[in-house]
Amino acid sequence: MWSYYNPPCANEEYLEIRDGRNQSANLLGVFCGNEVSSIQRSSGRSMWLKFSPEGRYWFGDNDFYYSGKTPDETATLNLTLVKNIHFVLFNHPSSLWCPVEGGPAPHIVWRKNGVIEQNSTSVRYRLTITKEENNSNYSCEVNAHGAVDQRNISLVIERCPEPCQCTVLEGNMEGFISVDCEGKQLHSVPQNIPVATIKL
Repeated sequence: MWSYYNPPCANEEYLEIRDGRNQSANLLGVFCGNEVSSIQRSSGRSMWLKFSPEGRYWFGDNDFYYSGKTPDETATLNLTLVKNIHFVLFNHPSSLWCPVEGGPAPHIVWRKNGVIEQNSTSVRYRLTITKEENNSNYSCEVNAHGAVDQRNISLVIERCPEPCQCTVLEGNMEGFISVDCEGKQLHSVPQNIPVATIKL
């Protein structure tokens, strides 16, 4: 996948893939960048793709293809792409990500302190941190041919510097943050800019 604009991960230009026929289907992944290589498999016969924003991508003859496989074809599941540390923005909607390689798309079990919070084929778990969670433990897991593959996730809770406005970018699985201080009449760079800031 190629983009005319750079850097697309900061500008919210991305490919969204879902496990079904429409936008309400579970999310299999979001991908951004000038060059993206990925293999995704649905859990059934349908896969939904969306480019955001529309019309900014082009595909060469050998850069992108879709191939139909028999429903019973599988590939070994693994969680090697899961980040051990996730950045979340305090008092803002954020996401934890559990990208799974292999297929068909498995059910992903999300746990908080050992308790199941979500069980679906979605690689994203949405949350809003409204108080400090120093003792909360998150994890995601899949059943890989009878054996459970689990990854523990630690949170780094970021705060938006006053008086700026912050947004967690939707178009990536890195937890990137946009900090907007335009029109705030600042005389210097705000203190405590979030570590995950990619656009200021």
